[in-house]
Formats: sequence, C-alpha cells, structure tokens
Amino acid sequence: MRPPEEAGPAPGTDSTDAESQTGPMTPRRPTAEVTERLSEMRWILGSAERALVLTHDNPDPDAIASAAGLAFLIERISGIPVTVAFGGIIGRAENRSLMEELDVPFERLEGLEIEPGTAIALVDTQPGSGNNSLPAGQAATVVLDHHPARQDAAKGAFVDIRPDYGASASMIVEYLRAARLEPDRKLATALFYGIQTETMDLGRETSEADVAASVFLYPRTDPAAISRIRHARVPRGVYRSIHEGLKRAWSRGDVVFVPLGRLEYPDLVAQLADLFLKVHGVDWVIAAGLYQDRILISVRAYRPDAHAGQLVQQVVGERGSAGGHGEMAGARLDLEEVSEPQVERMIEGLFDEFATALGVDDQPAESLISGSTGPVEGS
Repeated sequence: MRPPEEAGPAPGTDSTDAESQTGPMTPRRPTAEVTERLSEMRWILGSAERALVLTHDNPDPDAIASAAGLAFLIERISGIPVTVAFGGIIGRAENRSLMEELDVPFERLEGLEIEPGTAIALVDTQPGSGNNSLPAGQAATVVLDHHPARQDAAKGAFVDIRPDYGASASMIVEYLRAARLEPDRKLATALFYGIQTETMDLGRETSEADVAASVFLYPRTDPAAISRIRHARVPRGVYRSIHEGLKRAWSRGDVVFVPLGRLEYPDLVAQLADLFLKVHGVDWVIAAGLYQDRILISVRAYRPDAHAGQLVQQVVGERGSAGGHGEMAGARLDLEEVSEPQVERMIEGLFDEFATALGVDDQPAESLISGSTGPVEGS
C-alpha cells in the first residue's frame, strides 16, 4: 500500500503523461467542510478502544464497499482496531464475489459480543431505519449515510447524512481524500463498483460528488476484478425465481407487479425488481416475496420525480419498516405464524394499495408476458 498521501504520477512519468494515459488522477478536491468533519470524527473516536462498523442487513455493493472504506479510514485516523459486521446474509452472487475480491474480513453480527469501549459506526444505514441489526439499547457513535434522514439518526455523536449523494461510497471517498489516504487497488475497485451499482453507472440519482469519486477511483481499480464481480456465476435458484416472476408478473398501465413467492435469499427481490424495470414502457416495478418470516418489497421507478421512498412508506405505514430514495425503495413486514396462502393474500392486498397510490387501480390488469386480461392464477 502506498503512503497515506495523495497519489501522484507513477515514477518516471510526469503528471501530464499519467493523466493522458489513465484519466484525471485528482479531480475536484474535498471541501473545507469535509476536512472539518474529518477532524470532528477523529476527536469523537479519540476515547474509543475499538470500533465496530455495521452495514444494513443483507448488504449490497455500496454498503459492503463503504463499510470497508470506513474501517480503513477509522483505523488510520484513530489507530484503534476495527471490526466490520453485518446482519442477515450475503446472497447475491455479485455481492459475494465483491467481498471475495475485496479480501476484508466481514463478521456476522449475530456471533459478535460488543465489548465496552466500542465505538459503533453505522454506514449506508441509520438508527431507527429498521434495516440494520444494531442491538437494542446500543447507541451509534458515527452515522454515515446517503438515505433521507431518520428522526433517530440525530442520536449519534457524529452524524453525516447526505441524501443528495447517489452512494455512501462517494462520501467515504471524500473522507479518504481529506485524510490524504490512498486506497489500495482492492478497496478502490470495491468503492468504484459500489458507486456504479448504486447509481446504475452514474445514470440514477447521481450527484457531482459521485462523478468526482468515480473519476478519482477508476485509474486505481482492477478492471479484471470488476468484470469478475459483475459477471459472477449465479445459482440455479435465481433462474427459478426469474421464471416464477416472468410467469406471474402482471401490469396495470405503466406499473408492473411481481409476486415472487418464497425467496432463496433476501436481496433477490431487489435483483428481480431491477430486471423488470428494463421492460419497455414500464415506469414502476413493485416486487414482493417471502424470506423466512418476513415479506420483502422492492420498488423501482424509471423517472427522476418518482419519490419511491415516500410511496413505500405511505403504503406500508406502521405495518413494517420502509424507506428509500426517489427512484428506488424497499420495505420489510415481519410476520408471525402466517401460512403461505395468507402471505399471498397479504401481498395481493399490498399490490392493490400500491396501484391505488399510483393512480392505476382503474387500469385493466394484464399478464406481463401473455397479454391476457387479469393477473395470472396464483398472483
């Protein structure tokens, strides 16, 4: 790893030659505000003996990369040991491949004991969001996130929430640069991949900071590793779910509803929602499935003014936890002793509520594939 300073051109080249070959190595520098926040974070962590960096449950690439980057930052600015952990599972093949390429140990929070003197840092999630496994009664010391602010987030000693950023990884890059820390190739690759997936290759909810972070990172990445991550081989269960989704998906107007039944892993519902958003003429996708004892919902929109996070909170209400951005959102409803037929009826009812909220409840329901009128049997 290179010394903790801003990277310069490779030995034997001047900066003009290096940039002409790889692109700009030092795009827009972090603002003075970021540098001040970095000093504040360092001061707040000063009394901690160790740190725990915790992502949201079933972490996606942005959460995985941001957690690794934040752990690296905390270790370097505070000198304390850091453990990275998550709740749930890593199910999606690309996410498992990313973690393997990153080569940073991630622990399951369920098997960890949080010792006194531990500073807890939440990244890509917030207290009270319902999508992380922060133990009850445990306070977060640091909160870094790009989702809209939750009321409980203000309880952290250090809180930095930027909903105008497309990815939490972009925030991490700014802090690394402010600290003059050079990410190694593996971390740079993970951070770059996290930003690209979260923003759909800088095409969804992208800020200037996301572009600047991507430009900074790309010359430092391993393109072959990115290819391995993006094209990771998937288990057969994914294709069973795709088949189930294609068979049962139906639409009202420009809204597609995808009942997925029982899921092989939790983030599969988001994976399928992304897939169905590629259908021509579709502006909204509402996908839902059952994982263990909870209904998982993913909402995707193909329009910048969608307010998907507000939509899913409106529909789910007090029945579960929900949130998200303008064009992507999700929800979780925990169940107790509910049969699968009851779950199917609950999902049907939720779909009806989404249709009403989106103003398409008076549109005819049609099977997405066959074009027949009405949802297919079993949906």
